[in-house]
Amino acid sequence: MKKTLMTVTAALALTFTAGSAFAAPFTAYATDGNGQQYVGLYTESSWMAIEVPLADLGYTVPSDLSIDAAGLSDGTTITLDRVDRQGEYALLYVTVERADTGVNVNDLAQITVKSGDRALTTVSIPVFGASQ
Repeated sequence: MKKTLMTVTAALALTFTAGSAFAAPFTAYATDGNGQQYVGLYTESSWMAIEVPLADLGYTVPSDLSIDAAGLSDGTTITLDRVDRQGEYALLYVTVERADTGVNVNDLAQITVKSGDRALTTVSIPVFGASQ
């Protein structure tokens, strides 16, 4: 019985690990750059950064780094302002805007980090905005 249980447990663990390696992009955190982490980005902000592991960028920050954002409500945009290195992470400082502040935003953005035309990694991060 123990051997069967261990075999099933190991098989499930391998399935989960293999499945998650090729699954949706990992969920990134936002930061203020001073050690405070947030679960998502807030609309009408230009002080937040997305933490991306340097390993995903080849342990360097390309000079032509750019982002493409998908999964956002109409009129909501994320624009890359600058990139800093902090420890094992690249901090992608962004501006998050929406065309209509009277509409709630509760999205899961898929941010593709690129060097030229080549996609380096894709991360997911929630984007929030309350109606005003």
